[in-house]
Amino acid sequence: MRNFILLLCTLLLATVSTNARQGQFVASAEPRVVVIDPGHGGSSRPGAVVGGIMEKDLNLKVSLLVRDILKRKMPELEVHLTRTTDTQLNASKEADNLQRPRLANSKDADLFVSIHANALDNKDVAGAEVIVLSLDGVTQGHTQKRTTARDNEDFTYIDEIDKNSLAYIEAISMLMNNDPFNRTFGEILGSKFRAIGRKFRGVKIYPEKVWTVLYPLRSPGLIIEMGFMTNSSELNYLSSAEGQQQIAGAIADGIIEYLKRLDEMTIKSSTAETAQPSVESSKTPTTKVTPEDQTTLNKGYTIQLMASATELTISESRFGKLSSKVAEYIGAGSYKYKYCYGRYATSAEAKAELSTVQATFKDAYIVQFEGNSLK
Repeated sequence: MRNFILLLCTLLLATVSTNARQGQFVASAEPRVVVIDPGHGGSSRPGAVVGGIMEKDLNLKVSLLVRDILKRKMPELEVHLTRTTDTQLNASKEADNLQRPRLANSKDADLFVSIHANALDNKDVAGAEVIVLSLDGVTQGHTQKRTTARDNEDFTYIDEIDKNSLAYIEAISMLMNNDPFNRTFGEILGSKFRAIGRKFRGVKIYPEKVWTVLYPLRSPGLIIEMGFMTNSSELNYLSSAEGQQQIAGAIADGIIEYLKRLDEMTIKSSTAETAQPSVESSKTPTTKVTPEDQTTLNKGYTIQLMASATELTISESRFGKLSSKVAEYIGAGSYKYKYCYGRYATSAEAKAELSTVQATFKDAYIVQFEGNSLK
């Protein structure tokens, strides 16, 4: 089974290279979207409670810090929280759990991160861990079909899921797509936790369980257990301002590294493709087209196709028939290279071209420019 999974992951990563040209997991004109989920919340969902300290409060404090760090370090990233106050999203626990990943789906999230703290009867157990859904064994029962979690539990059991449903098959497909990304992100988080001196217990699966906060996800996503509240030393750390800041920093840095790796993988694949052009594309000049080459218009509107963390070659193999009117603008932030089509004096002129451009770049949108800069 392990060899099969490794082979499948390799094939999936190859698929990502193909999907990059179709707009999936690709350096995009739209910002990346991350949804942070502070687990539990509200009077009826405190999570673990030890010595008067409630898990829901720890989860929220760290999640808010993660958001703030991400906004500071990666301002172009779009960050959403499932809750920003001590509230339950729905009176029903099952509906509350399902609403969190469904928010991520509605935002077309690139990543979903649910933040929790652990508890066990054994007070000696300590360390952070990451929980993912898996391709291993019976965990393939992961499904989008509405299922009922047992009372006071955040999961359902594999044997309670209807494996004859179409939703089961659809969910298997999504799980297979997301699994290598979940594991990669989990390992990155592990390295970040170790870097701040925290024990990391690994990327965990629980073969008999399907976590209801993860199973409806269309995007990669996982649960972070920051540590064990039932370990007195770890509880002191988790409840301290210094500990919360360190953990939040590790999580935020893990998210940033994961997203950058995603873009680097996509861009390297696309660059490799450009390095071996077809007969048709080899006839097209690969020199960069500058705004001055297109028009003397100094102010107006253009159509942004994509943004990239690294500089790309403008060629027909990358931009198709649009390449002759594509220009590079260099801005700020991690995705500082912006690739735009045409220059127009009015927004109406740009809108008239937008549908044609979106036939190739479906996420293209209109922006203003002045000189060689986007506004």
